[in-house]
Amino acid sequence: MTAKCSFHPYLLALTLLLPAGALAAEVVKKIAPAAKKAPAGKKAPDPARLAAEDLARIEKIRLRLADWEKSAASLSLHGLDIKGFLAPDAVAYKAAATYLRLRKSGLLHAEAIRRIASSLPRWKRYEGQGLFLLRIANPRYRQGKKQHRVFTQSKGLGHETLQLRDARNRRLKGKLAGLPANLRLATLRVKKFWQTGDGITRLVRPGTRDELLRNPGSIGRKAKLSKPFKAWVLEAGPAELEILVKQSQIAGSKSRTFRISLAGWKRYEGPWVDGLLDLNENRSWQELTNLTLDIRLPPGGLAVSPALQALLKEASSP
Repeated sequence: MTAKCSFHPYLLALTLLLPAGALAAEVVKKIAPAAKKAPAGKKAPDPARLAAEDLARIEKIRLRLADWEKSAASLSLHGLDIKGFLAPDAVAYKAAATYLRLRKSGLLHAEAIRRIASSLPRWKRYEGQGLFLLRIANPRYRQGKKQHRVFTQSKGLGHETLQLRDARNRRLKGKLAGLPANLRLATLRVKKFWQTGDGITRLVRPGTRDELLRNPGSIGRKAKLSKPFKAWVLEAGPAELEILVKQSQIAGSKSRTFRISLAGWKRYEGPWVDGLLDLNENRSWQELTNLTLDIRLPPGGLAVSPALQALLKEASSP
């Protein structure tokens, strides 16, 4: 009985002598979750490297658009400044221009791609088309407080007034991609001259005539206006016209120069209120000769750069 009771103190002492540190470490190891390790052979992406790749992507896209735009031709005639260039792939141009605009506004790459992807169905009609883009500016729109210079086109922007030819003078079939920007379709009227009113004048010198003298010219005047008509009106601008042509036509023409002719334009300088062309006081509404612009093929030809192909592929992937 004595031996049995003396055993317990020795057991208690032995328990107290065990290393407490090892026991606590074992408990923590069982409770705390195991830290996740990177997969073998893969490193975490470097933010600096990702930022450099993003800047390189933007620069490649910008340079490709610059390659298309630096082939632009310019013309200054009749007070108009015209500039135009050829983008061989209309969808690639739309996507690249939109991407650069979105990135410049502060959006990240993923958000810019998402917005381009949402626009691809709308741009589907551009597939297989080249794009001739024209910008028409009217730098001297304001001629004073009340005087303006405007350009009108009342014959429409169709087959006869908008022509595209290659270097061999062969006609290419082109069509507008949509309504021109900054070119307003307005209802105009022309004030040709003043029409005198008929009536009985006041008496001239007493004694010269026995009766009142009928003199319509001294009664009064009223404006004679033409019937209203529709016309495109270029005010300050610049107006933008996008002309679509099939890529097969551009490639099949084997031409490095294309000529765009705009016909049917008129210039007016004078008071400009509510679409009224006032031709009094020797003002003119002058019809202009054809506006012809020669546009060169881009230095890179009709090919689309790998950077633009990658942009379109990423935007079109689900």
